[in-house]
Amino acid sequence: MRKSLGTKHSYRSALQDYPGGIVPARPTVSLVVPTHNEASGLEQLVSDIIAQDYDRIVEIFFVDGCSIDGTYETLFALGGRNRTFRVLRNSKGQTAAGINLAFGQATGDVVIRLDAHARFEPDVVCKSVESLLRTGAAGVGAIARPAESRTLVGRAIVSAHRSPFGIGVAKFRKEGAEGWTDTVWNGCYWRHVVDRVGPLREDLHRAEDNDFNARVRGLGYGLYLSPDIRALYQPRHTLGGLWRQYFANGVGVARAALNSSGAVTMRHFAPLGLVLLVGLPALLSLVSPPALLVAETALLGYGAVLLLSVLIAGRKEPARHLALLPAVLATLHLSYGLGTSWGFVRGAFDRMSPGKGTRIPAGQSRERAGL
Repeated sequence: MRKSLGTKHSYRSALQDYPGGIVPARPTVSLVVPTHNEASGLEQLVSDIIAQDYDRIVEIFFVDGCSIDGTYETLFALGGRNRTFRVLRNSKGQTAAGINLAFGQATGDVVIRLDAHARFEPDVVCKSVESLLRTGAAGVGAIARPAESRTLVGRAIVSAHRSPFGIGVAKFRKEGAEGWTDTVWNGCYWRHVVDRVGPLREDLHRAEDNDFNARVRGLGYGLYLSPDIRALYQPRHTLGGLWRQYFANGVGVARAALNSSGAVTMRHFAPLGLVLLVGLPALLSLVSPPALLVAETALLGYGAVLLLSVLIAGRKEPARHLALLPAVLATLHLSYGLGTSWGFVRGAFDRMSPGKGTRIPAGQSRERAGL
């Protein structure tokens, strides 16, 4: 059974704001796929995209961020055999810069950003367009369903993606969820809305999507989550890879909090709260031994939460890999929390260094930004 995320809303309809007042029954679509060192999975990625059954895809942008594994060369070779391929070189390397580059050249009525670390059903584009037309939303997206893994650690990471104590707390990660939401994954947007919102902010690495979606909502439009849009997200396979990913995500959350408050919610700061709850008393215990009791109590409480997460997951999928779930959750929480802490520290130093970094004002159009 699907779980609704809300049926009543007061969002302005992107259909009513369509230029000229006539919404095409079958809008043209531009696909945008940022890539970086995707050679190992490139064949499957391209195959999934070529297999899309929507007949109004006018262009497929593969925007490569300076890959060193042959991704760009392979895409360029493939582009010569498909008239819709557009292979672009993203010299800045950042995902946001690559998307801005493609959005600036897109000609479709609709633009869809596709994750290179995902698998897509053949009707992803068709279902995305149908959802836009049916709901009047400015943007729609899929549930980020994790793809299964063959290793014990990989399967434990997949379980963490599904766990309410891990990554599964976000609405777009809840199986069966449907309705209005605050952000979307693999976002599909009306191009006239993208033009109004402006480019993605290139100074908010790992938080550019949240910021963009916050600006969409800031214009009064709604974002819709549809379980009919079926895609599989490929999680990391190792604890080291998970640590690096979520440390960077934590840094991105801090940047967004300092520069785009609407892009983050309280759930983004839960790992930071854990790090502070344990870390600060531990540090204070160096000068005030009683503070150590607070840190120990916090650790015991956290251990109980990890145990509870295993018991809950075991009710749905009893298997050996759940023995590793506490280690995976601890890796995720600590890396995210420490990354957020470091992001705030870096942000403080950046603010003491005027002129450092470049920021595109939220209301500036992509033409004025030179994108």
